[in-house]
Amino acid sequence: MDQVKKGKRWFVRQTFSRGMREQLTAAFLIRGYKEEERAQVEEHMATLQQDGNAFLYDAKIPVHLEKLGKAAGQPVGYEVFYAAKVGTDWQPPELYERRIRDYIRQHHPNWRVRGDGGGIRVGLHEIFGELFLKFHHRREEYMIPFDTIE
Repeated sequence: MDQVKKGKRWFVRQTFSRGMREQLTAAFLIRGYKEEERAQVEEHMATLQQDGNAFLYDAKIPVHLEKLGKAAGQPVGYEVFYAAKVGTDWQPPELYERRIRDYIRQHHPNWRVRGDGGGIRVGLHEIFGELFLKFHHRREEYMIPFDTIE
C-alpha cells in the first residue's frame, strides 16, 4: 500500500516464472504506474494477452485495493514480487558482477574502465515485467535481457 501513497494508481499483475518454486501454487510480479502513465499501462497489458493471470488493478476501486493488500501480505502458496525500476544505482551480487564482467570481456573486449572508476556503467531495468541490463560506455548504450548472463 506504500506504492499507493507514493502516487501509484494502476497495478499490473502478471505470471512471474522466475519466482516460481516447487512448493508454490503461483508466482506473480506486480508493477505499479502513476495516474498519468495510463498509456504505458495499456501497452504493458497488451504484452500479456497470453497470460491467464494478467490483471489490472485500479487502486481507486476499493475491491482492487483490498486485493492488492492481500497480495502484499504474501498469501500462503503464492510468491508476489514488486517490480521497480532500479537503474544504475543497482549493486549486483558478486555472482552477477562476475558474469557481467565476463559478458563485457567476451562481447566488448576493447571496453576499459578508466582510472577514475568511470567508463563502464551497468544498470538493472525492468520493462513490462522483464529484466534487462543496460550498459553505458562512453557514447555507447545498449540493453540485453538479464537472462543473457544467467
